[in-house]
Amino acid sequence: MKAWRKRMTYGLAVAAAAVAIPLTAGSASAASWYDIAGGPEMYPNMAACQADIPMAKQHYLDATCVDNNGRISLWVLY
Repeated sequence: MKAWRKRMTYGLAVAAAAVAIPLTAGSASAASWYDIAGGPEMYPNMAACQADIPMAKQHYLDATCVDNNGRISLWVLY
């Protein structure tokens, strides 16, 4: 009888984790990153892009600068 109780307890724990993990991961992945500004005319170097991050964070959830083959872009998280 004890063995069945343990198996049921473990089974319920695994089932609860199987449901909880996708739900918590799904909410984080619902947001999307977008390239809103960039190019050599706008950001000649990484420091110029990073100077705009505080202003971008006032309007968006998060912001970061990305260097893609010398083209520096400001990406924001909606």
